[in-house]
Amino acid sequence: MNIFEELHHRLGSKTRIRSLFKDVNTEDLERIINRMNDVLQEKFNEKEVEEAKREEKKRSIEEIKQAMADRGLSMSDLSLLDEMGKESKRKRNVSKHNFEYQTISGDTVRWYGSTTGRLPKDFQDYLDRTSKKRIDCIVDSE
Repeated sequence: MNIFEELHHRLGSKTRIRSLFKDVNTEDLERIINRMNDVLQEKFNEKEVEEAKREEKKRSIEEIKQAMADRGLSMSDLSLLDEMGKESKRKRNVSKHNFEYQTISGDTVRWYGSTTGRLPKDFQDYLDRTSKKRIDCIVDSE
């Protein structure tokens, strides 16, 4: 049993309290009781502050609910707003393909990549020379 459990056990019964303080004079006992009362008052004050915070939150929630009701909104409308925000984000759908192009020296090269983004220098040179688009060079899709 730790010291706090022991103390709680000893102070839990009037008989145990008597035996604990049997050799303590009245002035010391009165000082201990005053300190305990101070601690008790602090606990009550903390509890009141927490209760006031809880009540303030409750009032704020009620005000928000009332404002929503005045505007004809409900909680489900807020969840719809969340979903609309998620839908508005653009999803990248990058498809990868096999491309075929010819280098300046005439070699045919196959390159696997996407239809967006940077290209190998040889491939970019090929597109510039032939005025083709990247899509025109797709050999087969994977």
